[in-house]
Amino acid sequence: MIPLAWTEWRTLPLTQLIAKTTLAEQLDGGQSFRWEKNNTEEWVGPLGKSVVGIRHHKNSLEWKSCTSAPCSEDFLLSYFDAQGHQAMLVDHLPWRSDPVLDRALKNFPGLRISKHDPHETLIGFLCSSNKRILQIRKMVASLANQLGEPIAGSFNQLPSWSVLARATDAELKACALGYRANFIRNTARVLESQPQWVEEFQKLSTPDLIEKLQNLPGVGPKVAACVALFGFQRLESFPVDTWIVQALSSAYGLNYKRPADFETFGRIHFGSAAGLAQQYLFASARAGQLLPSA
Repeated sequence: MIPLAWTEWRTLPLTQLIAKTTLAEQLDGGQSFRWEKNNTEEWVGPLGKSVVGIRHHKNSLEWKSCTSAPCSEDFLLSYFDAQGHQAMLVDHLPWRSDPVLDRALKNFPGLRISKHDPHETLIGFLCSSNKRILQIRKMVASLANQLGEPIAGSFNQLPSWSVLARATDAELKACALGYRANFIRNTARVLESQPQWVEEFQKLSTPDLIEKLQNLPGVGPKVAACVALFGFQRLESFPVDTWIVQALSSAYGLNYKRPADFETFGRIHFGSAAGLAQQYLFASARAGQLLPSA
């Protein structure tokens, strides 16, 4: 295989620096599943039909693009919320009166919700049922490698709904999807006849969007909330998984039995940027750094 040719490294102008540990969490903490870190501490991954490299260098974020699959700076500025819209929302979270959230914000300064493609987000979270991030990454990579169109080098796009709808059992089995294969194929059969599904879903209110997503095969409340948050940038969406249940139970003393009650608490307590708060709590809980200092 011919090695990829790259542009020179360029500084990505951001209103707020993303810390090195925060960058790792943002790219490989469960928002998306296609970034890979190489042995030189660079993150490389496909974004749409482009291949991009990102690194933390001298207190700034730098990027490069594959010359045969280029990416624009404007795209990356949008991807990383360079204008600082989310920074303003974080400042309006109740961290001043909530020591748990205050600690979580300090653990991962600059953590943001990246602007992900809804199609890729839905495929990724259809693979997520009862799986850890590394396992999801492997399934998503297999789908791209087995069924996706080439981009450059070893990088492929994720397959279209039409391709997935017609994939054979053997092809899906080769991707180690297990029972999730039916979720993906059946959802593909629904959406292949709706080429404008993203635009149509985007017009919906967040509650209606989450309800609409749950009509798709294999999409439950958590997956729908994740797709709304990461794929459609609905920052009020508050996904509840086992990490969030544990975090809210231990740090806030909640003893709810139903995930829906934790979701209601999150939306009410954290407000219009509940999804951002969720990411800080999720990251801190996984790192064992959630509870405030005594």
